[in-house]
Amino acid sequence: MKKIFILTITLATLLFTGCEDYMDITPKGKVIPQTVAHFNELMSNRSMFLLGPANMFQLSDDIMMYDDELNRLFTRVIETENTYLFKDHIYLSVDMSDPDWEGLYKQIYVSNVVLDNIDNAEGNDEDLRIRIKGEALAQRAQAFFWLVNLYAKHYDSNTSTTDLGVPMPVKADVNAVLTRATVQEVYTLIETDLLEAEKVLPTNPEYNYRPSKQGVQGLLAKMYLFMGKFAKALEYADKSLSEYSFLYDYKTYDFHPFMPKFMGPDQWPRMAKDDLEAVWGRVSGGFMPYTVAVYMSDELKSLYDEGDRRYYFSVQDMSMFGPNMHGPSILPLALRHRSGIHTAELYLIRAECNARLENATAAINDLNTLREKRFNEGAFVPYETDKTNEEALDLVLKERRVELFLDGQRLFDLKRLNKEPQFAKTITRTFKGQTYTIEPDDENYVLAIPKKVINLNPKMEQNPRAGRN
Repeated sequence: MKKIFILTITLATLLFTGCEDYMDITPKGKVIPQTVAHFNELMSNRSMFLLGPANMFQLSDDIMMYDDELNRLFTRVIETENTYLFKDHIYLSVDMSDPDWEGLYKQIYVSNVVLDNIDNAEGNDEDLRIRIKGEALAQRAQAFFWLVNLYAKHYDSNTSTTDLGVPMPVKADVNAVLTRATVQEVYTLIETDLLEAEKVLPTNPEYNYRPSKQGVQGLLAKMYLFMGKFAKALEYADKSLSEYSFLYDYKTYDFHPFMPKFMGPDQWPRMAKDDLEAVWGRVSGGFMPYTVAVYMSDELKSLYDEGDRRYYFSVQDMSMFGPNMHGPSILPLALRHRSGIHTAELYLIRAECNARLENATAAINDLNTLREKRFNEGAFVPYETDKTNEEALDLVLKERRVELFLDGQRLFDLKRLNKEPQFAKTITRTFKGQTYTIEPDDENYVLAIPKKVINLNPKMEQNPRAGRN
C-alpha cells in the first residue's frame, strides 16, 4: 500500500496555541492527499486510531500498590505514583508530554484534515467518499469522548453548560486560537458526529478498529449512559447488540500445559484485530499498567464468585518480569488492555439501563447471558430474576467491576456514581507513611490540563486542583 501522509504532527500541533511557531505541518517528501483513496489511507492508520487512553488505570479503587516496590517499574515511576495518589499533576514539568492528550488530539487533527477535504477530493468512488467521511466523524467523536471524560467534570445536565470541557477544534486550522468549550458543547458535538456517522457507515467494518454502524451505536449507548439518558442508552445498546452480540465462552479456553501462564490462554486471539468481542476495537496506549507492582484490591477480589474464570485468567503467580513482592501478578488476556466498544460492555450498559428503568428481569437476564460465558463448567449459578430494581442495579454495578476491571473503566464509573449519594465512595491510600483521602467530590478526579499546554497557551484555563502535591 502506498504510504500517504501530509503531516509531521509535532507535539505543538496538538496544543492549539494559534501560533505558527507551535505548529509544524510539513510535507516530508510524501504525497499530499488529494484523492478519496488518499484520505482512505489516512483513516486506515491503524497505529494511530487503534490506541485509546491510559492515564486512568491507576485512578481506581480496584487496585493497590506498595511504596517499597514502586522502583520495580520500568518506566513512569513518578508518573505512576502521582496517578495512584490522585496528585494534582501526573506530569510535573512543562517539558513533559501527556501521551493521552497528544494522541487523542492527533486523532482529531487527522480526522479534521479528512473532513475539511473529503467532499472535494478527486475520485469517482462515492460510496468510499461517504464511508470515509463517516469514519472521520466517528473517530473524532470517540477521541473527544475520551478527552472530555478525562480532563473535565462528569456530565451533569444541571451544570454542563458552564462546566469547562476541553478545546474543541472542528477544522484543521493551524492558526486557530482555541480555548476550552463547555462540557455540553463537547457532548453536543460528539452526539452530532456519531448520529451523522451512523447514517452512512456500513453495519460491519472491514477491520474491527475501523468504525461501523454497530460500533457507533455502541458508543452512543455509552455516551447516553454517561449523560444519564437511560432510555436512549438502552435504545442504542439494543441496536448494536441486535447487529452483533458474540461473547467468548471462557470455559472453552485454558492455559497451555507446557507454556508459562503469562503467555495467556492457548488459542486466545493475540491481535486486537482478531478480538471477536470488539465491536469497535481499540487497545490502551499504556504498556501493561497493572503487571508489575500493582495488586487487585481486597474489595474487588471479594466480588468474584467461585469458579469465575475472569479472575482465573487475570491473576497469576508471576509475569514475564518475575514475581511481585506482595502477591500475584495481574495480566490481561493476550497481554493487551481493551479500549473502545465491546459486546460484553454493551450487555452491561443494557442491563444497567433496564435496572434504572424498572425492568429488573431484563437486567438480570443480560447479566446471566454474560456470566454464563465466564465461569468454569458446572460453576455458573444464574442470578434469580425476582430481584428488585435496586438489587438488580447493585448486581449490574458489581458485574461492571469484575468484567471491565482490565479495561480501565473504573475511573469513569467512580466519577458518575459519585454523583449519586447511595453509590458515592471515599478512597483511602496509605503510601510512604502518609494517608491520602479522596472524597467523592475530589477535584483531582478530573485530570489536570498538561503543564506543557498551559505553558504554551497561558489563556488555557487549568482545572481546579485539590492541593495534593
